[in-house]
Amino acid sequence: MTGLFSGLVLGWWLYDLQLQWRELQEYNFGWVVPALAGYIVLVRWGGRPTQDHPAPFWISMCLAGGGIPFVVVAEIYKRAITHTPASSFCLSIGCFLFVLALILRGWGHRTLFHFLFPLCFLFLAVPLPGIIWNPIVMLLRDLITRLDVECLNLIGIPAFQQVNVIQLPGSQVGVNDACSGIRSLQSSVMVSLFVGYLSFSKTRFRALFLAIGISLALFGNFTRSLVLSIAVHRHGLSVLDRFHDAAGWAILVFTLIGLMVSVSLVKRYEGAECRISGQRTLKG
Repeated sequence: MTGLFSGLVLGWWLYDLQLQWRELQEYNFGWVVPALAGYIVLVRWGGRPTQDHPAPFWISMCLAGGGIPFVVVAEIYKRAITHTPASSFCLSIGCFLFVLALILRGWGHRTLFHFLFPLCFLFLAVPLPGIIWNPIVMLLRDLITRLDVECLNLIGIPAFQQVNVIQLPGSQVGVNDACSGIRSLQSSVMVSLFVGYLSFSKTRFRALFLAIGISLALFGNFTRSLVLSIAVHRHGLSVLDRFHDAAGWAILVFTLIGLMVSVSLVKRYEGAECRISGQRTLKG
């Protein structure tokens, strides 16, 4: 019965999110996230705790009670005004708390911790409210623009920044929201968390792999915008129409290859550390 109710809540949650995945280009990848989370659940299913005890009723009720205001506010807002990322974010928090309450009451805290990561992983597909999303995009956009201008000046191309526009002699290149690198960053975080969780057993190596993924995404997007700015300076604005999309795909391939190489290196490092720890244990 607990599994049935949890499935109904998750279905309601995902049904609400899929409306955002259709409308927001930045979250078109959202369709992949539930599939990846489901795969993690399948991998973890065989090792689930066999001896667990349901949490006290009052703990589950507190969690469910905490989720009710989020769900009510989200549904009222959707029906009275419109369906927005903020309403989906609010509903997601409520549904998440409901699922936690159901798992705790139906199975227990050990089962909850065993499957907590795939539940949290679903939040990668939850659109962020504008109050959170806009500052992140603006920060990335400003960072990319500043770095591009500095590097262009270092290699002898006169350039200066005007908000999110790179002013070049006779032309200018705008770094818009799509060029801020937010999409490649989202994809890299998703892949890094998924692969890192399945590939490494220790949290610090998972965190290291995530940091590598974020660094690859940021470096790749910076390189992309810098190369396009140099091309515009030498060949004119027409080059953007020809190479803009190709450069984006090239950076995606670069990031994926970088992650493939990194997972092998980090896994080797983790294995070496485990062998050293085992040898020290035997000597002790």
